[in-house]
Amino acid sequence: MNNVLAIVLVLMITSVKATITTVRVENDLPVDTILTLHCKSSTKDLGAKVLHSGHYIEWSFQPNRNTKYWCSITWNNIPQNNIVIYDAAKDVAVCTDKCWRGISPEGAYFYNQFKSTWQKRYRWN
Repeated sequence: MNNVLAIVLVLMITSVKATITTVRVENDLPVDTILTLHCKSSTKDLGAKVLHSGHYIEWSFQPNRNTKYWCSITWNNIPQNNIVIYDAAKDVAVCTDKCWRGISPEGAYFYNQFKSTWQKRYRWN
């Protein structure tokens, strides 16, 4: 019986570690507002991306408890706040594979995939 329990635990841990997380950041700003994002983690620089209204970027990775991405945000050539766009330690409570974000004039919204709701996490200056 102990061997069966040990196998089940190993399978559960393996499946948790194999989770692929996708972060999507969408330009929810008014029409003709160009959003520039430069996102990176401590080990990966995704480079600057230019998004027109309604467009998005996304990237996928296998997170660990220390995974964190942050982005510098600019629209219409006006820098906004730099924000943490994904933090495994915090975001595990709101998303596992669909970590979607929306950048709007009011702030940055984060999707809670477990409640199917959007929550404002950041306000602009």
